[in-house]
Amino acid sequence: MRLRTLCCLIGLVSVVLTPGCSNAGQDSSKKRNALTPYTQPMTMVLDSSIDDWPMDRVAVADEYYLYLRFSPGQAISLQSNNESVVVALDIDGNMSTGLPAGELGVDLEITFSPARDDGTPGNGTVITAISPDGERITLAPALLDISVSPSHASDWFEMRIARRTTLKNLLPNEGLFSSGRIAGRLSMFAASGKRVAEAPLFETVLPPASPNPKRIRASIPTKPLGTVRIVSHNVLNGSPLQKPEPFARLLRALDPDIVVVQEWYDTPAEEMASWFNEHLAINGRWRAVTSEGRGVAVISRLDIAPIGPSALLVEARGKERTVRVTPALVESPIGPIAISSIHLKCCGSIGSPEDEQRVIEASAIANMINEQTRDIGPHVRVVMGDFNLVGGKEPLYALARGFDVDGSNATVAEPFVMGDNAMYTWTEPTSRFLPGRLDYAVYSDSSAVVARSFVFDPARISLESLQSLNIEEIDGMASDHRPIVLDLRAP
Repeated sequence: MRLRTLCCLIGLVSVVLTPGCSNAGQDSSKKRNALTPYTQPMTMVLDSSIDDWPMDRVAVADEYYLYLRFSPGQAISLQSNNESVVVALDIDGNMSTGLPAGELGVDLEITFSPARDDGTPGNGTVITAISPDGERITLAPALLDISVSPSHASDWFEMRIARRTTLKNLLPNEGLFSSGRIAGRLSMFAASGKRVAEAPLFETVLPPASPNPKRIRASIPTKPLGTVRIVSHNVLNGSPLQKPEPFARLLRALDPDIVVVQEWYDTPAEEMASWFNEHLAINGRWRAVTSEGRGVAVISRLDIAPIGPSALLVEARGKERTVRVTPALVESPIGPIAISSIHLKCCGSIGSPEDEQRVIEASAIANMINEQTRDIGPHVRVVMGDFNLVGGKEPLYALARGFDVDGSNATVAEPFVMGDNAMYTWTEPTSRFLPGRLDYAVYSDSSAVVARSFVFDPARISLESLQSLNIEEIDGMASDHRPIVLDLRAP
């Protein structure tokens, strides 16, 4: 049986990697002669969209990152799929180094959804370096600052690989980590190890790499006049109770009016408010609203009251389940805000039982808020939290559809990481999953306007800037999620 070729695996990239599918067998020396180096770095945006990509490129680079884009030909959950997608890179453009593979000397492999040892489909991502003597060595993704977007299912993906590493003598320095030619190929494998699809060779010439990682000198933007600042943060298993200072330093620097949290487990509202009053002293006092939705809460320095039932129950997978949602009503300078902290079902992939449960939960949340706010008059609606979008996007659509106070669709905020050209909210250096976007903010754009939004990750900020903010470099790692900041004003 013939392998599926580029037109299947790479979809519309059939005219991007090379002039076309018919060129899959052309002489590699001719392709190399056709290469032209960039005259200036090309910076891409890791935002789950390929609209910013040049039509004739599948690999581009700036001084900090190599960017790649690819399509498996249909929507899949890239890191939880029945077949593996393998990106094999000859990072120095030298066939004599790494693992011989046709026209490539493969130095680096990125395998999405690697098969398990027993030959069944697996999940996550494995990064493998091939040393100059051919030894295969598994690397933590953080060593190369590798990211992929989107985290939800899609038929197009884009990824980036840092052009600086602390690894010495394991990978060639030429090409990726300095300048020059790189080449690569994408393939797809069944869990049995059989190759089921492959794409033709792609290659490009890289501009000189920066000797330093990308970090910006910047201060956290202050709240614009007439706005309300909301911060959403999954705090990782109630970590502020065991190690309060990292979270307190982050929140003091961000200076929110309202905070919505997830995974702040088993803490009554009074105790949660006390934590804020102790660690974020203000004129006035913080108050908290909790519910039977475990670990989710809304805390505010403005007047706040609970709305809705103490528990939102849904039928999912044959069982009655409590949705992790806490709604509250906050009296703010831009009017009443009906705000909810949510934490949708974890894990799974597109079409999985977990994905179906996320849709059920999101629909129930939207219906509940619509019902509970029907008679309160003009107001702003905001839902923020951990959506766990690792399957389809339908949970997000189910929540936003018709959710605005005027009956139209609500808007999904699109915050970039401050100081970075990427949208991610989750990162864990020791995880088998790559950094991605799990946290979202949905708001009613007929009654509020986003003045500013961003994700804060101290790892992207210069040490001098962090010192001026009284934030330590490792504070962001107190949780595997990074806080989202949303500044809202009246229309």
